[in-house]
Amino acid sequence: MLTALLRFVGLRPAAATFARESSPELPRTLRWQLQRPPRGPVLMLDIDGVLHPGQSGTLIYLPLLETWLREQPGVDVVISSNWRETHTLDELRAFFSDDLRPRVIGCTPVLPDAHREDEILFAVREYGIRTWAALDDRAQEFPATAHSHLVATEYLDGITAHSLLRLTTLLGAHA
Repeated sequence: MLTALLRFVGLRPAAATFARESSPELPRTLRWQLQRPPRGPVLMLDIDGVLHPGQSGTLIYLPLLETWLREQPGVDVVISSNWRETHTLDELRAFFSDDLRPRVIGCTPVLPDAHREDEILFAVREYGIRTWAALDDRAQEFPATAHSHLVATEYLDGITAHSLLRLTTLLGAHA
């Protein structure tokens, strides 16, 4: 619980770090996989502070993201949100409209005491993902890739048209 609280405020316990350069063997309890390899660019999607303000649980901005996804038919979605720890992939996929559910291809692994960036980079390495962007409200979770792969939202605002424009810039040419 303390580790989760520290991660929420952007701190990590000093005792544990995750090496970005290596692709270590995951403990059996942390095994994961995508439903299928991505076909093109990948959107690494957070939920709280992205699809709704804060932790309201309303998903009020999901229709905005779905409109964007329909305009970017080559983009697949991987859930990087903490919701992947409390919901199954099928439950997460069910939030999306029927036509978009097949494009929600999996979740990033949960790595102990790691930045979200580390969890995403693990998936990127494992699946040879070449083009990706993260839509997330916690920029501090992306110390190495924020400038090149992060579209940051405001925790109390969620995604905006500006967020989606930036996402199109990062992924659009490849979608």
